[in-house]
Amino acid sequence: MMKGYRVLGWVDTLGDRTIRWSAGVRDGMRFTLVCFAHLIRPSSYNPAMRTIIIKQIYFTAVEIIPLFLMMAVIFGSVIIGAVIALAASYDLEEHIGSIIITFAIDEFAPFFTALLIALRSGAAINTEIAVMKVNRELRTLDAYGIDIIDYLFLPRIIGGMISITLLSIVFAIIMICSGYIFTFFYMDMYLFTYKRLLVDAVGMADLAILFGKSLLFGFVTITIPIYSGLKTMEGYSAIPISVLQGMVKLFIALFFIEVSSLQLQLL
Repeated sequence: MMKGYRVLGWVDTLGDRTIRWSAGVRDGMRFTLVCFAHLIRPSSYNPAMRTIIIKQIYFTAVEIIPLFLMMAVIFGSVIIGAVIALAASYDLEEHIGSIIITFAIDEFAPFFTALLIALRSGAAINTEIAVMKVNRELRTLDAYGIDIIDYLFLPRIIGGMISITLLSIVFAIIMICSGYIFTFFYMDMYLFTYKRLLVDAVGMADLAILFGKSLLFGFVTITIPIYSGLKTMEGYSAIPISVLQGMVKLFIALFFIEVSSLQLQLL
C-alpha cells in the first residue's frame, strides 16, 4: 500500500511539473509572438526608438569589437586550420572551397557570434530587466501609458539582431582569410586558386543561411533574457536565479536552433 502511494505521489509530482512546464512554454511563445508582432508593425518605429536602437548597437557590437576580433582570429584560425588539415590528409583539395564556405558561413560564424553576445549582452539585459521588475519601474512606465515593448524591449531586440548579423559577417570573413593561410601552407595553394574555389562554392543559399540564422539567433538571444527578467520573483535575491535560469534557457534554445538547422540542410 505504501509503495502504491509513493508511485501515485511520483506521478502527481511529474504531472504537476509537466503542467507548469507546458504553461511556461505557452506563455513564452505568447510573449515571443507579441514581440514579433511589434517588430513588424510600422507604428512601433518612432524617432525616440530609433535613437535607442543606435545606442544598443553601439553597446552590443561596437564596444566588443577588440575582444571579438581577437577571439575570432584565435578560435576561427585554429578551427579552420584543423578542418583544412583534415581535408588535406584525405586529399580533398578540390572540395576545400565548399568545406570552408559551409563551415565558416553556414555554421560556425553565426553560432559562435550568438554565443559570445549571449554571454556578454544576454546576461546584462536579463539583469537589467530583472532589476527594473523588482524596483517596480516597469509598473511605473505602464502606469504612465508607455508601451514597454516598444520603449524597452524592441530596441534591444533589433539592436541584437543587427549586431549579431554584422559580427557574424566579420567572423566569417576572418575565417575565410585564415583559410587561405592554412591552404597555402598545407596544400601549397595560390591565392587565385583559393579565390576561384570559394567563388565556385558560395551561393545565394549560403548567404541566406548566414543572414537568416544570424537574425534568428539575434532575436532569440535578446528575447529570452528579457522574458526571464520579466518573470523574476519579488526581492533582489531572485535576480541571480532569474539570470541563471535565463542563460540556461538561452543556451538550450541556441543549440536547438543550430541542430535543427543542420537537420534541415541534410534533408
